[in-house]
Amino acid sequence: MNHSLTSFIQEYGSQLFHTAHHKFPPLIHEPFTASQGRPPLGAQRLASSGVVHALRQYRAAFVVAEMSTGKTKISLDAAMHFNPRGRYLVLCPPTLVEKWKREAEQEGFQGIILDSPQSVRTLRYWKGPLIAILSREKAKLGPGWQSAVVYRTRLVREGRERFHYRVPTCPRCGKIATDAEGVPLKADKLARKKHRCPCGEALWQQTAPRRVALADYLRRELPRGFFSALILDEAHEYKSGESAQGIVAGQLADHIGRVMALTGTLFGGYASNLFHLFWRFLPGFREEYQRNEVDRFVQEYGLLERISRSDEEEDGRVSRRKGRGTTVKERPGLSPLLLPHLLPYSVFVRLREVASALPPYQEKVSLLEMDPEHATCVETFYHRLQSAVRQALAQGDMRLLGGYLQGALNGPDAIFQGYKVVDPRDPQTTIATLPALEGHQHNKERELLRLVQAELAQGRRVLVYVQNTGKVNQIARLEELLAQHRIRAKGLYSNTVEPQKREAWLERELQRGTQVILTHPKLVQTGLDLIGFPTIVFYQTEYSVYVLRQAARRSWRIGQTKPVRVVFMAYQNTLQAQALALIATKTRNSLAIEGELVEGGLTAMSDENPTLLLAGALAGTISLDWKGELLGLEEVSTALEEPSLPPPPARELSLEQLSTLVLPQLKEERVVRVGKTRVVIPAGQPTLFEL
Repeated sequence: MNHSLTSFIQEYGSQLFHTAHHKFPPLIHEPFTASQGRPPLGAQRLASSGVVHALRQYRAAFVVAEMSTGKTKISLDAAMHFNPRGRYLVLCPPTLVEKWKREAEQEGFQGIILDSPQSVRTLRYWKGPLIAILSREKAKLGPGWQSAVVYRTRLVREGRERFHYRVPTCPRCGKIATDAEGVPLKADKLARKKHRCPCGEALWQQTAPRRVALADYLRRELPRGFFSALILDEAHEYKSGESAQGIVAGQLADHIGRVMALTGTLFGGYASNLFHLFWRFLPGFREEYQRNEVDRFVQEYGLLERISRSDEEEDGRVSRRKGRGTTVKERPGLSPLLLPHLLPYSVFVRLREVASALPPYQEKVSLLEMDPEHATCVETFYHRLQSAVRQALAQGDMRLLGGYLQGALNGPDAIFQGYKVVDPRDPQTTIATLPALEGHQHNKERELLRLVQAELAQGRRVLVYVQNTGKVNQIARLEELLAQHRIRAKGLYSNTVEPQKREAWLERELQRGTQVILTHPKLVQTGLDLIGFPTIVFYQTEYSVYVLRQAARRSWRIGQTKPVRVVFMAYQNTLQAQALALIATKTRNSLAIEGELVEGGLTAMSDENPTLLLAGALAGTISLDWKGELLGLEEVSTALEEPSLPPPPARELSLEQLSTLVLPQLKEERVVRVGKTRVVIPAGQPTLFEL
């Protein structure tokens, strides 16, 4: 008998609940009393009690909580009750250093920021309760480096014209500096990332003075047992097996002995995402797996796809097998058999369990038409890009696609200064040019201005997200546009305000009367409470599901009293609309399948390569249909009809909506492993194993 997910839950939900309750009885019935700091909200006190139990029993605890549920508060309360006189080390992103110090002192701790070897040495004289905060950038800081290429002059002939230009070359072989795929490297790329020439020569060198990695210095200067526990903020960022920050976090965990790992996205889609987190921070996990046994872990708790192919030749009488091959690769998904290993260490907290009285949260999409002259220029620009993308797709050249797609996505918004796409392999060759329409204010700019004016009239400040802040500087353009209408707008750049100073910078701007902040979403996606900006506008959409969800929730947090409105803008009949449709589908599925364990990470959970999908959409080989839903939207608005957006009723995902989630049908028979069980899924059948 076949059941839909809805009918299955309706029929067997009660029995499943009682069975789970019997097999996994609650460990804590009465949470401890509140600490001397701020009173806990909702489930925070119960979550802190669970963390204390896990630290005492297993020496490790995971706090998996949604944005704005108060992970910092939960961990500090747990620390105070685990050892009221203890000293704790916090490893966090640089944007959160000041916030951790402030909140630690509000909860009765002494707070100190570790930013130099001297600050580490002074810890010897500090008594508890103490919170020492270490930025992960300072923790892994090693020797400085700079590019070490030699610039040589090259002569280029174009007809009768001759041009001389300087190019970076390898100091050993003298050839133009290129990456592993032969694409020439520019100075900015050489300065951002270490590269090697195909001949093996390093295109970078260390600089003096040598900087000290504070994590290494701390482990040398302070004995084991000095800290009661390590608190890891944004712990999912340490999941990589080879990243410097992941290795440093693991070393600190070994030195200190107990770990509190805080995250909103524990599961990144693939079982392998969990292996290094567990191996570094769960002491018992190392008894079962060696450090290099990620493949065995995936076989037992992940999903593997095994596809067998064979070629046959028909000679008129018999079919003769010419060859065969089997491909095995990891698929998105996680076996439920892993849950008993994870549950004893973890507490799960949802926003509704902490703050049930938050104001409404609304998201809308504004699909806009371009002016006729603007549309004509973009159409010609796209036509030239399409032929280049088709050629790149035919050659399987992914390196060429990036620049072409950026031009297609951002070109329509750059009509005020024009946009040029060049061949990455030959910067002197122009692929497509979008001419500038000087003095032209295009429709998206007019719509943003109208929306900002309407929101400010209601006393609502506005946060505007853009993607282009370099050669095409949308921040400067919009600042100028808003200033012409006497709107106080200010841009936040990565190179003008250091991460640890952004919170103070935003507070100063509020005091100065700034009405609009313009920035890239990645600069404020974690740690900043932007309650003063209840209206958020994605002027250019962020195409990472994780970054988008974090940035969209910056002002819908505890303490917010006004309805939060989020608006996404895109031009119709452009790749912007196609890309927004793609991110809408990914994000809608993310919200549908996330539970107490699975939180986001749908970029990894999507089978399709987003670059190839967008390239195919631009080339016209595939179509990305707009599904009319984004992050739980009730409808898609092709224009913002009212000066203000009325708050919708509170809405949660229902089981019926979850059951309508359509998974792709299989084109070939699939063999997967769930734990130690071999499962064969027939072709043409959808599967819920990905859930």
